[in-house]
Amino acid sequence: MKSMAYPQDYSKISKVEKPVIGYARFGRVLKFNRYLFLLQLTLLLFVFEFLVIFLLEDYFKVLSSITKRVLEDSYTKSYKFLKLTLEYSVSQGRLPTLQESFIYLILSLLSLLLLTRKSNPLPKYVSAWLMYIAFVYFVSSFYFLLFLEKFPYTERDFAILYLLQQTGVFIFIPLVLGLSLSVFTFSPLNLLFNAFTILLTLIYSSVFGGIRYIFFVYVLKEFSYIHMPAMFFIFGPLLDFIYIVSFYSLCLYMTLRLLQKRQEAFYQWGF
Repeated sequence: MKSMAYPQDYSKISKVEKPVIGYARFGRVLKFNRYLFLLQLTLLLFVFEFLVIFLLEDYFKVLSSITKRVLEDSYTKSYKFLKLTLEYSVSQGRLPTLQESFIYLILSLLSLLLLTRKSNPLPKYVSAWLMYIAFVYFVSSFYFLLFLEKFPYTERDFAILYLLQQTGVFIFIPLVLGLSLSVFTFSPLNLLFNAFTILLTLIYSSVFGGIRYIFFVYVLKEFSYIHMPAMFFIFGPLLDFIYIVSFYSLCLYMTLRLLQKRQEAFYQWGF
């Protein structure tokens, strides 16, 4: 009789104790003000997108002038984008020879074979990055080895594509940073942090983008079009993404340092 009564007693105890057990806290949630978010986002986008469009023609005009001075044999053209006239200077590039294409093909293939070996001592993330570079050069050299005379792009096409790419980066920075940083609405200092981050990122992008363009034009002139795919797939938008994320992380760090001093007022427990 005792063995039969035990399960019934246990079930009664469990029914009594179960509602008493509360839900576990999974973390703390930052309080969010949707109206301040929209106000901050609208203000940041309006100011910085207007600034980008207003200064875009002057930026490329200065870049074209600097390129003309650095590369004396460059020629100057302009490209119409919407209602803007974007000026650029570029030097005459050249196609790679068959011998150059074959050398790059062998070097890139050997690099891939060495990097994929189990005895590779390099860290995996370094190996992955070097494999990506080697693969881009392998495809590029393989193309020029087989279809040298059918390469459809010139240095002018490259310059126009770079202008459009850099313009897209300038427009993209206020949009993505403004959208991701405006969620912090717990202090007036957030607006200053966010505005400073966007401004600093735009300044860095303009300087880095200008130096990169001049270097690319020089490479196309001296070392041939075989490097053109690497300029976009390795040293193009991928690097832009990296430094944009870096500046976002810097602003996030300063925001969290500010939040630590006032966390009781702006954090709440999540269940």
